[in-house]
Amino acid sequence: MKGPLVSVIVPIYGAQDYIVRCARSLFAQTYPDAEFIFVDDGSPDRSIELLEGLLAAEFPSLQPRVRIIRQANAGQARARQAGLDASTGEYVLMVDSDDWIDPDTLEQLVAEAVRTDADIVVYDFWKEYRHWHKLDRERDSSLRDNLLFRRRLYNYKAYGYIVNKFCRRSLCKDMFVPRYNMHEDIVFSTQIIYRARKIVHLRKALYHYDRCVGGSQSRGPSKAERRTRSARNMLDMYEHFRGKEDSPIKGVEDEIILKSAWIAYTQNRALFDERPYLAAEALRFPLACGRFVTLPQQLILRRFLKKLVR
Repeated sequence: MKGPLVSVIVPIYGAQDYIVRCARSLFAQTYPDAEFIFVDDGSPDRSIELLEGLLAAEFPSLQPRVRIIRQANAGQARARQAGLDASTGEYVLMVDSDDWIDPDTLEQLVAEAVRTDADIVVYDFWKEYRHWHKLDRERDSSLRDNLLFRRRLYNYKAYGYIVNKFCRRSLCKDMFVPRYNMHEDIVFSTQIIYRARKIVHLRKALYHYDRCVGGSQSRGPSKAERRTRSARNMLDMYEHFRGKEDSPIKGVEDEIILKSAWIAYTQNRALFDERPYLAAEALRFPLACGRFVTLPQQLILRRFLKKLVR
């Protein structure tokens, strides 16, 4: 009996050192009803050549189920969206090109989704380091409360990762896609969690998140630039959904605005000129504990903002 079709989406950029490991873990899945969509995000290396070579040499029978989409470099979020636009599955799984999954990952995720009639199956993962690995597991208490789960994305008490969320493709329609490669996963997760009717937790670690490869922060943008990009992504989403009745930012507006204002205050005050509403919006929210911006930080920020909006 055929099962629901799963679309596995993999954005590729500069992945020649690990794309074979990733693709081999996908092509070896025990679940047969899957399509694999690789999005070449203008990769400057041999990633696609190696992928095509692996497919031809070891998995020729899978070629009808594999698609490679090519586009000019636009960033990971837009590459994932290109994969979503091309997908046809009932369910979607995002996999990063420097990571890999266990052979029965799709089989177990589909079985859990069908058994529970869930819109999202959150599952556990291993953070892989050079000589050791660490199990990461979502808190079940987050999953039972949609608003709590979304709020915890912003204070890092829940995982914002896309890759540990197996979801119905219907949740991913009309998505707001962020511009920058920083915390774009949180923007995506905020939207699908809000739209989900039922979220369940499969307490099995099936995904391997490689922490030893990819863009090193020491070689990439500065801390201030990374945080500025994060704030811009959050504020772009805030502006996109602000005032809409059916809005995934309902209940998390304070986290978005206060976190962005704190980043502006501590990292890049030009953000206040770039987003003229930011200071006044941040002053709207009362002081409260339990936010990403701590209570003492809120007091410091409020003192500065009052001077700014005079």
